[in-house]
Amino acid sequence: MSNSRSKAFTFTLTGHAHIDPVWLWDRQEGIEVVKATFRSALDRMGENPDFHFMHTSAAQYEWMQVHPSLIDEIRGAVNTGQWELVGGQWVEPDLNIPSGESLARQALHGQRFFEHTFGRRARVAFLPDSFGHPNTMPQILKLSGLDYFLFWRPHPHEVNLPANLFWWEGPDGTRILSARIEAYNSNPSDVVDTLKASLDWRAPHSPEWLVVYGVGNHGGGPTKKAIANVRILMDDPDWPTLRMGTAQGFFERSEKLDDHPVFRAPLQYTFRGCYTSHSGVKRLNRQGEHTLSAAEKWSTIATSYGRAYPSERLDRAWKHLLFNQFHDIICGTSIPRAYDDVRYELGEAIGSGKRTIHEAMQVVAHQIDTRHDEHVVVEEAMRRVRTGFGNAVADMGDGVPIVVFNPNPWERREVIDVELNDWHVTDMRVLDDENRPVVHQLASSEAKPPRKRAAFLAEIPPLGYRVYRIIDAPPHPPAEDARPLLARERVLENAWWRLEFDARTGALRRLHDKRLDRELLSGAGAQVLVIEDPTNPWGKGDFFRHLAGVFGEPRIELLEEGPVRATIRITTRWGQSTARQDISIYRDSPAIHGHLQMDWHEEYRMVKLAFPFALEDVTATFSVPFGHVTQPPGGQEMPSQAWLDVTGLLTSTGKPTEANVEQLGDETVSMAEARARYVPYGVSLLNDGKYGADVLGGEVRLSILRSPIFGGGDRPDHPRHVDQYLDQGVSETRWALLPHAGAWQEAGVVHAAQDFNEPLTFVREYAHAGTLPRAKSFLAISPPRTVVLTALKKAEEGDDWIVRLYEPHGRAARARVDLHLLNTSLEVTLSANQIKTYRIGKDGRSREVDFLEEDVRTSSSDVKEPSA
Repeated sequence: MSNSRSKAFTFTLTGHAHIDPVWLWDRQEGIEVVKATFRSALDRMGENPDFHFMHTSAAQYEWMQVHPSLIDEIRGAVNTGQWELVGGQWVEPDLNIPSGESLARQALHGQRFFEHTFGRRARVAFLPDSFGHPNTMPQILKLSGLDYFLFWRPHPHEVNLPANLFWWEGPDGTRILSARIEAYNSNPSDVVDTLKASLDWRAPHSPEWLVVYGVGNHGGGPTKKAIANVRILMDDPDWPTLRMGTAQGFFERSEKLDDHPVFRAPLQYTFRGCYTSHSGVKRLNRQGEHTLSAAEKWSTIATSYGRAYPSERLDRAWKHLLFNQFHDIICGTSIPRAYDDVRYELGEAIGSGKRTIHEAMQVVAHQIDTRHDEHVVVEEAMRRVRTGFGNAVADMGDGVPIVVFNPNPWERREVIDVELNDWHVTDMRVLDDENRPVVHQLASSEAKPPRKRAAFLAEIPPLGYRVYRIIDAPPHPPAEDARPLLARERVLENAWWRLEFDARTGALRRLHDKRLDRELLSGAGAQVLVIEDPTNPWGKGDFFRHLAGVFGEPRIELLEEGPVRATIRITTRWGQSTARQDISIYRDSPAIHGHLQMDWHEEYRMVKLAFPFALEDVTATFSVPFGHVTQPPGGQEMPSQAWLDVTGLLTSTGKPTEANVEQLGDETVSMAEARARYVPYGVSLLNDGKYGADVLGGEVRLSILRSPIFGGGDRPDHPRHVDQYLDQGVSETRWALLPHAGAWQEAGVVHAAQDFNEPLTFVREYAHAGTLPRAKSFLAISPPRTVVLTALKKAEEGDDWIVRLYEPHGRAARARVDLHLLNTSLEVTLSANQIKTYRIGKDGRSREVDFLEEDVRTSSSDVKEPSA
């Protein structure tokens, strides 16, 4: 610092107050902290005309609208440039758990609030405390109207960057100028230490560095003392030039330099335990995301049939969901009472979404001609009978029409369970829209008679519906040449698989691919493991592999056996806890489904569900927001969303026959491939609300739950009487296996995961005339497994439709989107890993827009050709 040339280097200082709206306190206290912090920042501006302050989180500004004079003062400071709006999101979310679509909505609602309230948007993304950043974020941030990225985690011991100021490039080629700061919180004295540390931290190729200072976490911001300490150093000849300024100004000046290095990888991994802590909130988040997505789709379609689009209701639900994606909430690191508010809000969002779906479907269903024959006269067809329970039952139009809806833009063939109340006879028959019989089986109802539940294979057009009808007639038997479906006490078998369960452990002993005559397991599958986990909700280290025990003492029972589905239930115990797992296979589907219910009463331990696959030379692929990342299978805990995949070589263990291979005409395996010593093979594991897993060799272990102390530290020597443990009691996990020959990209894994999390739904109708046919598609993508639709909604302004797509496989794709209600088609071309959003008018005209629903901005620095 004694070098006389040091004044040629500049520190730009900007004030900040990191505010966790919820963490070791509840929301009410968070609101109080925001108000006090904003007041303090405005006071410092009045005392220091050169003082600059930046703040994120539109939700926190919305809280302050109950204090209009405070908002007016902030607006004035924004206009003078002293107050910098940064972040551009509703909150500072976690980035590993929310879906890509959720991150798009974080920007939509955050930037729109800034624009409407202050007349401008953020240009700097600021996420100092989030626990890792997936490789797809450069594109996500750019499409959010953000030009620069400022962060703190991960630290140098977690990710070794070429410099702390660099171009971060995503897998699609999008770049964003990014800076990792040395600190984002400081007490009044720490600001000097932060400046000293920043002398070595700064990017060596840059003549300027950004320093963020101010008391944080529980708010506060720069104090009078901190500012006074800065002013002392401003006059010190042994210090570089110090000036107060903005993050945006720092980046704009830095962008003019042409020698920033490029970093092409995720900014990961931090606090790997957070991928699993508080499994209940994570599952509610997944349910909320898919419920609101479906609600928007059906509400958009219902506008063509006279229903007003419920914008205010959906906005409110989305904001509830987005707020609870704040990193300390969704990552499970907050205190117990904070989660009371979380459950209320997520429950309200999901409930509102479900009501919206049902109302929109009712509107559509009312337009359908649900009669089995156009000559049926409804009034004459209505019959009333009295059951043995004294209930009057209406059989409308010679049967009960069931309208089954598919929320995804590709055809679906899935088993659906339909429950009815008005059945007064023993027999039931299911008919499709052309009055052809459909094989079904009676399934267990949650209620006692007279309610009955029928399970049958539904075939539904892309983002559309089909009418089925249940009538009073004997069930239709399977055809003589139907595929086999066998079930015994410990064996399930269909045309694709043979599953055998171990009587001693309850685990899956065999998973046999009948097509190739090969065993997929190298050990006990679907086994519930207990892991020693003596750390805190954040977790420590990269691995969770210290085995404490295995659930055992099994009770195995055949739960379902019929012409559609067969299910075995395995109940096991460990310590004070119970695991109940139902595993199902189907006659006409290769799906293998599991439903795990945990009743957990342990402390400082973790549960994993293990599948050791007999694969060699394995590559592990994990789903991330709007994409995927491939990693070597080294056993580290990894973030993953709705699916993960292991692909490698499967060793030959049998002698497949032509009959094995040709029996399943929809498969593409040749005899040469089947008889090879090693076959390219993989298995995808889908889930409905889990976000952590590890892969070691061919073994996949899905993380189910963790039980450290809420908001606490490592295992204490003397627990306090107020300590509560995470994930106690009953929780549920649905999972599915999707084995496949060859690469996962060819197996429809991404689309299967979307279907698994956004199920077919139905409404019960009565027989009536209508203008719509008994089967219809409203929107279809062809080819159907090329791109993924993540949004169909009404535009925030005007009556246009918004359609968002992304390319999931890492290769360029061309597709056609047929929007039948608008009488138009959209020809789209997406490069590898690209996200595109289209705004489509009622006249069929379309243009590409960003997440803010405005024309896409591009510059020479936005997109580069992806490097090899």
